[in-house]
Amino acid sequence: MTPFQALLTGPDGGATGAIVNAHFFGAQLAIDAPGSTVDVVQLLVSVGGIDGPELFLNWLDAQGRQASLKPLTASDIAIVLKEAPPALQPQLQRLWGERQRNRRQVSGWLAGLTGTAVIASALLWWQGGHAVGALARLIPLSVEKQLGELALTHVRAQGGISEHGAAQQTVQDIGRTLTAGSRYQYRWLIKQDDTVNAFAMPGGIIVVHTGLLRQAGDPGELAGVLAHEVQHVEQRHSLRQMISSLGWGALVGVTIGDISAVASMLAHQAGTLYFSRDMEEEADRLGLLALQRAQIRPDGMLRFFQKLDDKDKGATPGWISSHPQTAARAQQIESLIASKPCPACVPLASQHWQAMKAALPPTAK
Repeated sequence: MTPFQALLTGPDGGATGAIVNAHFFGAQLAIDAPGSTVDVVQLLVSVGGIDGPELFLNWLDAQGRQASLKPLTASDIAIVLKEAPPALQPQLQRLWGERQRNRRQVSGWLAGLTGTAVIASALLWWQGGHAVGALARLIPLSVEKQLGELALTHVRAQGGISEHGAAQQTVQDIGRTLTAGSRYQYRWLIKQDDTVNAFAMPGGIIVVHTGLLRQAGDPGELAGVLAHEVQHVEQRHSLRQMISSLGWGALVGVTIGDISAVASMLAHQAGTLYFSRDMEEEADRLGLLALQRAQIRPDGMLRFFQKLDDKDKGATPGWISSHPQTAARAQQIESLIASKPCPACVPLASQHWQAMKAALPPTAK
């Protein structure tokens, strides 16, 4: 196979990166120095570059450390696109083609911002959340999914993630009821962690801690939490919060498919995003409506808020502490339920509920 030059960042390439020679051999990516190979099924492709085309092959090593290989020149990229094994080709062809289309779309959008006065006004406008939302809407679902997958690699590296078992099945069954007809293909994961927490990542990834499953008194309370988290995905709150702190340049880069600008921050942000009060209220309101559309009584959402708020006001659990203004929002939810009665809604039942509760691991001492 034809060798290509690339910048290796991460394991054995250092934080600043090292120039290496690499080539494909069968279903392996071989890096001549430091003399390592990576199975191509482990590779996650990302693309980017505002001034010029960039391609990244990302993976985690056996110790969970992130590594990235970036072909140096257009010729090196051409070699990768041509000679990558069949297992890698779908990612390469899809993302590279989308990058070209998105680049043209955003370039046209930016070309409209002509004149110093217009650009200055746009930069001032950028400081508000409206511009973040406007540009975030241009980000394709495929790029949003890449961000979520990269974030998930960091969550997995922390350990304790499960995609099987009674707990996962229970969460998935309830979640599918709440997301019927969504443009996202949701993934439901369980993290063995005693903190009462759940969080959403871009692209439709929902992670629920075992501590929250212990705290939920019935399927309706869990459905209330999931309905809220789903709306953070549906309204792209997670995506917007994850990238807004990086400034307009990074967001434009992500819009054309360059996720390298934010990849280094995902490890610090996954599971710790703090949303604005407006976003939280929107997730509450739309989550409640999603419960009603599924004909699930929405009072479980209210009970869960009240339970955690009363449980320990001096040491508020993680899900509540990352969702501020708890008392005020609980009152608002109560008002929404009263103003939007749902005679057809019934208490939620789950055939896996008791098995899920019995299968939860013991609390760490």
